[in-house]
Amino acid sequence: MKIDNLSQAFKAASAGIEMAISILIGCLLGYAVASLFDEGYGYIGLVIGAVFGLISGTYNLYRKYG
Repeated sequence: MKIDNLSQAFKAASAGIEMAISILIGCLLGYAVASLFDEGYGYIGLVIGAVFGLISGTYNLYRKYG
């Protein structure tokens, strides 16, 4: 494998990890905030947090690579 291909592979892996971490953090924060308000609606916060995590992860990738 050429060095250039290896560098591109590491960039792609880094981008995937960044996206996954931002979605995970969004899910955790959304669930925690929703659980503070009502015990039965944590899943709504989880979904909203996942959407915000996806948006923020996409924005960060666009800023970094776009």
